[in-house]
Amino acid sequence: MDEIDNPFDGEAARIFHEQGVSEQEARDFVVLRYLRDGDTSALAHWLMTNYDPGKTVKLMLSYMLQPKRQDAEDASKELASDPNKVPYELVAKRRDGKSGRPVEPLTAEKNQAIQDLYNKLVTEIGPGGSDSAVSHLAQELGPDITMSMIKEAIKGRSPKPIKGKK
Repeated sequence: MDEIDNPFDGEAARIFHEQGVSEQEARDFVVLRYLRDGDTSALAHWLMTNYDPGKTVKLMLSYMLQPKRQDAEDASKELASDPNKVPYELVAKRRDGKSGRPVEPLTAEKNQAIQDLYNKLVTEIGPGGSDSAVSHLAQELGPDITMSMIKEAIKGRSPKPIKGKK
């Protein structure tokens, strides 16, 4: 920590010298302090200089990006991060001026997988096998994926979100 040309390096250098921690730990401390205030500027500054955030910073970012998530062991349960520990949420906002709901990447991927399975079945069955392919997929992928979800996925338009059990 030789050159100090911004407030982030200055604070990290002070922590580095006063507390005797590593440069990585000092930077993580500064980034976490800023993130807890809802400010990503310290993180953004150091990411431009090949900074690799520590585990605590990565965990904080994970909870800021997705404060509500499904339990890994029980998909029917939803977990929420403690607002006292993670007071801010990082939200993606559209800046391109386009209107309308953006395509959800997870939904688009699920729909593409369903469409690929459908196309393979229709090719195997032959002409006129569309309905039987949809029925076969509904039996194979159910009960989470219904017949109407399959029909929606195989349409050639912007995907609608797949709503499963919560």
